[in-house]
Amino acid sequence: MFELVKLLWDVSVLRDAARKGQLNWRVWVVAVAFVLFLYGTGLPVAMLYDKHPQYKVLFVATLALDGLVFVWFIIWGVRRYLRLKATDRSCAVAPSQYN
Repeated sequence: MFELVKLLWDVSVLRDAARKGQLNWRVWVVAVAFVLFLYGTGLPVAMLYDKHPQYKVLFVATLALDGLVFVWFIIWGVRRYLRLKATDRSCAVAPSQYN
């Protein structure tokens, strides 16, 4: 039951972001590429490490790379959010300058 409430909340947040112009096709492409990259690198190396423990170095290196990509994605998201907020503020200030 809680999962259904969570799913409805996620849909409402996505709709709100789409209305505010924060969610467009470019954001979807980056998000899908991010998820595919993490699954495409993390899952195969985890399965390889499970069967062949001698590849521990490869497993750790892949997890480190995935961690760096995750940090890059978070930085990109925060910078994009701040840029959109600054644009909203400048649009809100601009009409009052012409009065």
